[in-house]
Amino acid sequence: MGSKLTEEFTHPTEKELETNRLLGIFEGSSARIILNLTSGAFLVGFLKYIGASDAVCGYIIALPVLAAVIQFLSPIILESLSRRMKIIKLGSAVHRLSLSALIVIPFLPINTSAKLWIAGIIFLISHLILSFVTPAVSTMYVSFVPQSIRGRYFGMRESYMLASATIVTLILGKVLDNFTDAGNEIMGHVVVYATIFLFTVINYLSYHFMKEVSLDHSKERLKIKDIFTLPLKDRRFIYYFVMLVLWNISLQIASAFFSVYLKSDLNMNYTTITVLSTINSILYIISAKRWGRFADKHGWATTTMITIGILGICHGIWFFSFKGSPILIVLMVLAHVLGGIAWSGINVSIFNLQFDFTPDENRMVYIGFSAAISGIIGYIAALIGSKLVSLFETDIIPILGIDFNIKQLLFLSSSLLMLLCSFYIYFFMGVKNNKKVLKIFGEYIHSRLQSLNLFLNRKGRGYEKD
Repeated sequence: MGSKLTEEFTHPTEKELETNRLLGIFEGSSARIILNLTSGAFLVGFLKYIGASDAVCGYIIALPVLAAVIQFLSPIILESLSRRMKIIKLGSAVHRLSLSALIVIPFLPINTSAKLWIAGIIFLISHLILSFVTPAVSTMYVSFVPQSIRGRYFGMRESYMLASATIVTLILGKVLDNFTDAGNEIMGHVVVYATIFLFTVINYLSYHFMKEVSLDHSKERLKIKDIFTLPLKDRRFIYYFVMLVLWNISLQIASAFFSVYLKSDLNMNYTTITVLSTINSILYIISAKRWGRFADKHGWATTTMITIGILGICHGIWFFSFKGSPILIVLMVLAHVLGGIAWSGINVSIFNLQFDFTPDENRMVYIGFSAAISGIIGYIAALIGSKLVSLFETDIIPILGIDFNIKQLLFLSSSLLMLLCSFYIYFFMGVKNNKKVLKIFGEYIHSRLQSLNLFLNRKGRGYEKD
């Protein structure tokens, strides 16, 4: 049996691993496009077309966080497998085909409430399937990428993912606006979901042509109790786990309402929202490679600390952004600039940080445990946020003579919690021992401000010539 398996499976050559890394960019880009088109403003617009309120949108948008709970079960099945590509391909395909099927719901001859229930159930099941295979996808990518180039590769991959997703969402945002202005919004959504199906096929083919790497695995299937006992015995992992809980609470308490706020409170159209998203993506693309190189030099914990801190400042700006403000566009542009800079580092650093704080043996147990528990806590935070919005949706809350609404207060709460998370990383995850970190951060911000000032001066001289 063993020799037969060895004959059937050969370790990929270096050339094949390079091909895997290239295919990983295509896979990630198609996945990010699908994510963009089934979340944020696109999902809010689709749900509102069906008849959802802001609170219902918040509940449904937060369902992927709840779906992470299934990662408890992933290690029990997947950790004993040395080859996981088939289950990854199946899970990813079913997840994205389910999302494509959402477009059928508006055409069903049933009432609005039933349509929203069906949308929520499909959305939840789809993300349960994705969450189940996510730990296997993470370990698969690490098997393709040596530690020495991990920062550069994932930074570059993030840049390509955002560039492709930005182009597609910008085009489809305009298409959706045109159909909406013509009084035929549903056909705009049909075009969007046809595009989702197209990139589902591309995503599947990207996986299909990858050469699988045989991974270390447990010879015996894990027991449910191992999922809880193994991680809690590892002190180093606990530091990471607490950070992940803080991060999920700070993110999820307001995450569902940024897109809702743009559509419902600021009344922005898809084109304006997509332009802001494009600004966000440009800064993301510019910053991603730099964060990758920064992490290779200074570590993932330092990168995570700085980028979460920047995102905390970004969410604080959302708190001060309200309809009628003479500087609303300036604030929104600044928020999207900082968001792009922050997320380009966060997406790469949190993904890789888990490998610094988890052992090689039974790694999926640790990843599944942390994702599931922090996901549950994050979903509770999202439920609290949605409940507060439903209770105080129409209330005006005066603070120091300025009127705010409940969504803005959630943005402020998110901001403060993220800054707390950043301080936690500094004091408890080894960053404090790096005496150069604050100097490095200061120099980085100074260089970015100098670049921005130079850009503005050039633009100013250009206007003078005109």
